[in-house]
Amino acid sequence: MALLDVRGLRTGYEGIPVVFGIDLSVDEGEVIALLGANGAGKTSTLRAVSGMIPLLDGDVTFDGASIRGRPAEDIARRGLVHVPEGRGIFPSLGVEETLRMAGAFGKVPKDDLEARLEETYATFPRLAERRRQQAGTLSGGEQQMLALARGLIWRPKLLMIDEMSQGLAPRIVADLFEIVAAFPERGVSVLLVEQFVGRALEVARRAYVLEKGEISFAGTAAKLAKDEDFVKGSYLGDVAVERLPEDRRRQRDAVAAVEEVAVHLPPALLRALYERAEREGVAAEDLIRDAVAGRLEPATKKPSGRARKTSASTKKASTNGRKKATAKTGRRRG
Repeated sequence: MALLDVRGLRTGYEGIPVVFGIDLSVDEGEVIALLGANGAGKTSTLRAVSGMIPLLDGDVTFDGASIRGRPAEDIARRGLVHVPEGRGIFPSLGVEETLRMAGAFGKVPKDDLEARLEETYATFPRLAERRRQQAGTLSGGEQQMLALARGLIWRPKLLMIDEMSQGLAPRIVADLFEIVAAFPERGVSVLLVEQFVGRALEVARRAYVLEKGEISFAGTAAKLAKDEDFVKGSYLGDVAVERLPEDRRRQRDAVAAVEEVAVHLPPALLRALYERAEREGVAAEDLIRDAVAGRLEPATKKPSGRARKTSASTKKASTNGRKKATAKTGRRRG
């Protein structure tokens, strides 16, 4: 049985589909490459699988159970962790603070967290050297390592990584691919969306190619790597796509624009922190620091409109009472 089994997945935005009934699977111990041009639907596929956008049709089975319609936080805690494009770190938090925060939101037991931190630092020695450094001062490659480490702290069964090499120097990219290639040895399967096609095919066992929201290739990575036209086109741009009619090119560009919308935080943080921060009128980063330090108080319920009105009336009555008492006292003194 596949660890991840996607059947007939149809998804999109505002009810408009951009992925049309695709099938794909990931077995335990596999690295799978999901490739395609910008706007092909790669990022949308990962978002749908991880629960960040809804399925319009089809089903997603993970570890033997359907996860369709499940909240993103629940899917992550089941062992399917999504590392979105854009890294999404908090610049003012330290490296270790970031990892401890991830552990807290992943409900990692405190007595297990220290072991997981050391395990993570062993995987990313550069982060160990910078554990007290603010994340915003790290290099681009180190920030990407931190994004991966934040996902690994949950000890996932499957890690979905979206464009980890974006904007990085080739030497750093090579280091990251070497690290990802070793993930299956620690029991972590990988579904990888990547622009460095040659590198991705070197570490992957199988590959899928998405073209305009549909699967155009499904097979071994070795077989796809022999397709020189595909590999060359992936680096230089797909000339054939540019020959599409004008209306199809507009549709392609619209989908690409949606694909490039950055998702900067895991859904659990977005819901648990930003909503609470807005509700309480405080900075989200302050809440994060309290959570890391174990000082985060339970959220207080927002009073209902009736309760707020009653409270305001009581306060007004109390104020008026004090004014009258002051006035009477003044008259007696006179």
